[in-house]
Order: sequence, then structure tokens, then C-alpha cells
Amino acid sequence: MFSICIPIYNQKLSLLVHELHRQAVATGLAFEILLIDDASEQEYRAENQAIELPNVRYIQLEKNIGRAKIRNLLVEESKFPYLIFMDGDMNVASDDYIRNYIPYMKEGVVLVGGHIYESQRPESPKLLHWKYGKTREIAANSFQTCNFLIDKSHFDQVQFTIALDGYGHEDTLFGIQLKEAGIAVQHVHNPLIHLGLNDANVFLNRTENALRNLTKINKLLQDQEGNYSRLLRTKNTLDKAGITALVRLLFPIFKPLLRKNLLGKHPSLLVFDVYKFGFFVNL
Repeated sequence: MFSICIPIYNQKLSLLVHELHRQAVATGLAFEILLIDDASEQEYRAENQAIELPNVRYIQLEKNIGRAKIRNLLVEESKFPYLIFMDGDMNVASDDYIRNYIPYMKEGVVLVGGHIYESQRPESPKLLHWKYGKTREIAANSFQTCNFLIDKSHFDQVQFTIALDGYGHEDTLFGIQLKEAGIAVQHVHNPLIHLGLNDANVFLNRTENALRNLTKINKLLQDQEGNYSRLLRTKNTLDKAGITALVRLLFPIFKPLLRKNLLGKHPSLLVFDVYKFGFFVNL
């Protein structure tokens, strides 16, 4: 009846898969847990390949194909009509995680379950990602690929576009394409715990790549208003006020100071907002 689809890249999934398997068996429904590894390093492959449970299927890729293609491949390989997608750096937050999705497994449903972060404050290298995730990311009422349910026929209408490079905003574009196809997205509180905190330097690099992808999305859509993005709406407002040009001029000068704060022990989300905007308007 349902396939749990998990793309893997340098993550160890044994604990997650065992818990998902326990919950799936308890439903009494037909299921599979489908794992596709996107050319991870050997230590991760070894642990994930060692998972031996009924209805768990593991596929190893020798060449990395990226975040969009691997999700499309998961659907191609899946057996059942309803798909639960999650990222490999998640953990289950509830004993009823799978059961909570069962009533929504019907044709035409796309459901976002959301995610949360651990309450314990991490060490300073990962503090920026944690602060942003807890205060901004989980509050966003947008489509998120880290935890969602979709029926296979609807996925086949949209699929993930391969026009974007690397990390960032593939979920934004997927959500836009669902809307354009007339497919409504519902939100329900059925979160997973996001464990994959990045060091601040990695998090900033991924943020910058996501902003590059955002510019590609806007070109693809030719959407001058950018209503799907808070950052684009802000830019349009500041354009009219004549402020964007000043930010574009000043950002390269102040960028080292902004990064110093964000990479330090007390990163400011206001500084992060300024950094994102300055980087974006200079693309």
C-alpha cells in the first residue's frame, strides 16, 4: 500500500530504518522501505548495506546523480501507490508517525508533515544552522521534501526538475509545480526530527548555492513578482525604495564582517538575513 522512500548521502540509517520498519509492520498494511544511496563514502555504504529486514530494499549508485534525480528514481523503483518521502538525516519523533499518515493515503492527497529540531543547544560550529532551523525553517508554511506524503499518480504529473544544481530550493520549485498543476498541498503536524546540522561554514556555502538556485527558478518561471519567495518579495520592495542598489554596492565591503559573526560563537539571525540578501542581489 505504501512505500517509504529515503535518499541517502553519507548518512547511517540503521536506527531510523528499524524504527520505521517496526511502525510499518504494526499498521498491518503492505509496505516497503526503499533506500537508494547516492554514491556515499564506503563507511556509510557498509552500515546501510548491512540492514537486513523484510520489505527493506537497498540500491547502491556508483555515481552521484543529485537531489532531484534520486527522488525521481525512488518513485520509479517504488512498488506502491502512496509514497512517504523523508531525508536521510531525520529521526522519528512519534511512535505513531506512520499511523498518522494512514488516513490520508488516498488519491489526490499531498501532505507535508514538517520537521522539528532537538531542543538541546549544539556546540558553536553548528549553532547557526540550529538557530535558523528552530526559529525560521520550521515556521515556514512551505513545501518541504524532508517529510511528505504523496500519491504516486500525482508525483508522476510533476516530478522533481533536474534544472537546479546541488543543494537548495528543489522543494520550492516542486511546490510551485504542484500548485500550477492544480494539486493542493495540505500541512499536518506529523514531524520528523532533523538531525543533520551542518557546521556554519558548510551551512553558509549551502545557503549560497540555494540562492543561486533561487535565481534559476525565477528565470525559469519568469516571475517578476516572486510571490513564492519572501526574499524575492523583499527585494522587489527595496527595489522600489532604491535600497537594493546600495546593498549591492556595500555587501562586498562588509561581507567579511558578516561572515565573522555567522561563523562565531554568537551568530545573529538578523546578520544572516542581511548576508543572504546581500549575496542574492549580487548574483
